[in-house]
Amino acid sequence: MSDLDNKLVVKAEDGRDVVIKVLDIIDSEEFNKTFMIYNVENDNTNIFASILNEGDSTFSLDTIESQAEIDYINTEIDRVANENAVGETV
Repeated sequence: MSDLDNKLVVKAEDGRDVVIKVLDIIDSEEFNKTFMIYNVENDNTNIFASILNEGDSTFSLDTIESQAEIDYINTEIDRVANENAVGETV
């Protein structure tokens, strides 16, 4: 997969376009939700996660608010961060 295959342009709440790099998409049966883990623009040091809501031709990202979901996704973010660090060269 090329680097361009996992980039999306999303509209922020303030109306500006933001490029995000999708690191992983996780379907959770426990929470009956899909989560997206991503970096924003050219910032490879901070990893974010949101609830991914997909429609027929659109999608939206919602804030994770439940502490149980936050705990779950923090574990997944650690996993993704470790996987990405292994593939990096210095």
